[in-house]
Amino acid sequence: MWNALINRESGFRLFTPEVLDAMRRCKVLAIGCGGNGSVVDLLVRTGFTHFGLIDGDVVEDTNLNRLPFTREHIGMHKPDAWIRHMKSVNPDITVQGWNRELRCTDGAWLAGLLRGEGWEDDTQPVDLVFLGTTSPEANLVAGRCCAQAHVRMIIGPASSGSWVVGTFRHGEGDPTLEELGSFGTEGTPLEDIDYASLRPAYVKALNYPGRAEKLQPGVAKAMWEGTLAARSCGIFVRMTNSAMAFEALKNVADMNGLPVDGTAITFLPKVQIFDPYSGCAYYYDIREQKIGLPDWMTREVRWEPWKRS
Repeated sequence: MWNALINRESGFRLFTPEVLDAMRRCKVLAIGCGGNGSVVDLLVRTGFTHFGLIDGDVVEDTNLNRLPFTREHIGMHKPDAWIRHMKSVNPDITVQGWNRELRCTDGAWLAGLLRGEGWEDDTQPVDLVFLGTTSPEANLVAGRCCAQAHVRMIIGPASSGSWVVGTFRHGEGDPTLEELGSFGTEGTPLEDIDYASLRPAYVKALNYPGRAEKLQPGVAKAMWEGTLAARSCGIFVRMTNSAMAFEALKNVADMNGLPVDGTAITFLPKVQIFDPYSGCAYYYDIREQKIGLPDWMTREVRWEPWKRS
């Protein structure tokens, strides 16, 4: 089945036999299997074959606007629903699910998973993590564990109304999620962090230029206060999933010493954004609070300060 899935991809730049083979061997872990976590649908169709899924939620009727499920999946644990769906695309994949929320007490457990411990089929360490949860607690636990293990982590907020993507490389001198968000939690044990008080800083870190303008009046404030669930739509989710999947392929090439042909990885503190409302594509440097405007003809990027309204 794998050969059939990659058959029509071959010939695009970056989709070389060497990169596709490295992709096939890559082991990925999706933390959160909702909108952001839907990237696994594209990953399995692109030719990734080794997966782990962590999520404690069940499929609800409101999920059907953005997840590739049907009414028969309602009530199933999301990892179980995803395993059924993914194996219907490629029955030869290896995939394991954990029906649990990631909590502050799970740091040691997650660190073990990243090293390859606790998997049923193999002991291969995780190569790439996809962060797909809106929980500040789960995000911080995942970010710290990946940073300590030097595992690359791809982010793409699917509730943003845009194509948004970036990679935490977690190499020497690279920013971590905690550092970039200015949380002030780096030296605090995960179990001792006040995650409720952390929420405003977490929200601020995700507030890139143009995000709030896509929402109707009052919606952003209600979402950030936690009185309204994050807005999400299949149109925007698919955009972000595509961004994350393509970012994954670039990372696979780079991690295997293969050329990232015709493109580049977007390493944090920068994120890449495409705004479907305005048709604008740009970068945002979270640390410097600058907007990068790319020139398609020259491929140069002009950086300007973001003047908050």
